[in-house]
Amino acid sequence: MDATQTKILDALTQAIKTAPKTRPWVTLSYGMSLDGKIATYTGDSKYITGPEGRLFVHELRDRHDAILVGIQTVMNDHPLLTTRLQDRQGKDAHRIILDSQLRIDLNEPILTAKSTATTYVVTKAHSGSAKQQKLKDLGVKVWIDQTSAPHIDLAWLITMFQAEGILSVLVEGGGTIHESFIKADLFDWLCAQISPLLIGGKDAKTPIEGQGFATLKEATRVAFDNLFMAGDDIILVSSNLNHKK
Repeated sequence: MDATQTKILDALTQAIKTAPKTRPWVTLSYGMSLDGKIATYTGDSKYITGPEGRLFVHELRDRHDAILVGIQTVMNDHPLLTTRLQDRQGKDAHRIILDSQLRIDLNEPILTAKSTATTYVVTKAHSGSAKQQKLKDLGVKVWIDQTSAPHIDLAWLITMFQAEGILSVLVEGGGTIHESFIKADLFDWLCAQISPLLIGGKDAKTPIEGQGFATLKEATRVAFDNLFMAGDDIILVSSNLNHKK
């Protein structure tokens, strides 16, 4: 890890420490091709970013209390979401999976990963008590969203983070999850890795899905705070301009 990356990560650590404690610090992170795709139309995504870029993501994990993903990411990629660094023992962040319909397979590796961190599955009340109990039997913490929202209510989720002492969250997707945090204005930093690939295809996934904003006036604006190379990839670190006003 070079001096630029160290400086950025140290700035992140300091920002998390000094940020107002009204809610946890949230960093959005994703890797994409030069034409803005995070997977091909068949769902192939391993690996768009190179090894150096992926190592930077593990450095981000080491600096956050928790990692958050949606169930589609788990079903597609079967991740462990542990921290793996080259030069030292990293800290595993708690793993949080948003799964309103409780579609997660009980054989997913993330549910039994050997780690000092905790795995949380966040679901809705109607998802079924039997499977909820099976997850608990595996040592998973199950959070049940009792709100009337059709999907996980982020405002409620933020209160759960605070109650659990989670002060920083790294959101690693997918695109629908990213859109939810952006539209709710619940992020502080965004780290985008851009790889020299052209994937194309209207059905290929993008890092921010959903309906999006209707007008450019509504769109969220960010500041390009840092740009550096990690192997063949460009990494852009941006901050939410709404939080600089």
